[in-house]
Amino acid sequence: MRRKLVVMTVMAQVALAGGVLAHEGHEHKVMGKVVAIDEKTIAVETLDGKKVTGMLGAATKYMRAKAAVARTDVKVGERVVIVVVEGEKKAQNVKQVLLGTPAAEEHKGAGHKH
Repeated sequence: MRRKLVVMTVMAQVALAGGVLAHEGHEHKVMGKVVAIDEKTIAVETLDGKKVTGMLGAATKYMRAKAAVARTDVKVGERVVIVVVEGEKKAQNVKQVLLGTPAAEEHKGAGHKH
């Protein structure tokens, strides 16, 4: 049941992510998998295969389960939600990088019976 809810939430956010390039100054959420990250940029591939690249900066916040983490904690292949704000010349400035909980923690306490 919990897995179904997570999948439905992911699908809803991806559907909303279609307007990522829509409005200057507005925040948009992009959910997907990190395909590249360095000091200046992060690239995320959405579930529908689109690649979104955002600019990282000193103001970018990195969070995992409401706890602050460092940029170096973000790994290629990890599922994330990035909150981007479209700036001048359609630059995608990343306000937040929200990391999913690690798989081991996801299943801990989930009440599975074997």
